[in-house]
Amino acid sequence: MKNNGQLSLYLAGGSHMRAPAPIDQGPVNEFYFALLPDAAIAARSHELAGHLRRQHRFSTKPRRPDLFHVTLYPIGSFRYLPEEVAFAAMEAASRVRKSRFPVVFDRAVSFGNGDNRPLVLWNKDGNAELKALYQELADAMRLTGIVLTKEKSVEPHMTLLYQGHLVPDIMLDEPVSWTARDFVLINSLQGEAKHEHLCYWTLHD
Repeated sequence: MKNNGQLSLYLAGGSHMRAPAPIDQGPVNEFYFALLPDAAIAARSHELAGHLRRQHRFSTKPRRPDLFHVTLYPIGSFRYLPEEVAFAAMEAASRVRKSRFPVVFDRAVSFGNGDNRPLVLWNKDGNAELKALYQELADAMRLTGIVLTKEKSVEPHMTLLYQGHLVPDIMLDEPVSWTARDFVLINSLQGEAKHEHLCYWTLHD
């Protein structure tokens, strides 16, 4: 585990308290585990997003390269990260024994419904190794005694831009791919387009 110095906690040993309910009102921080593309892949994805934006006349700009990520496991939204949730997340992450694996996206597709259809990178075959890492994290979180208010099935993707419109699946001439070597705990500051990378965990060779 690598701590970026942004997570300073007094962790009471052996705590098995339940997570407090997420706060629904006001500005919130969203916490989740994620995979990050390397700088070259992020830059290429940003260039691809710009091309697709022009080609399909999307009105919104692509996300910044430093915000590209693949969500692994959503933890919750809070005004601050409760101590017992932080402890559980770090304990769960330390249990992961997954090896490095390839992440491959072979197409861009429209997600969501209504007026908000993000354009995302996706793989029809599902990225089985990524789903296996999600399941390992989910099992480890349950072992900590923390029960999340909402646990969804994972559909691995990387969002290129928001507020898009429906387009047919766009097959990429060359897949966007990289080797996942670690995963990170992210604090996403809602409304500020800012991600804090709190801790990293290295995947096994």
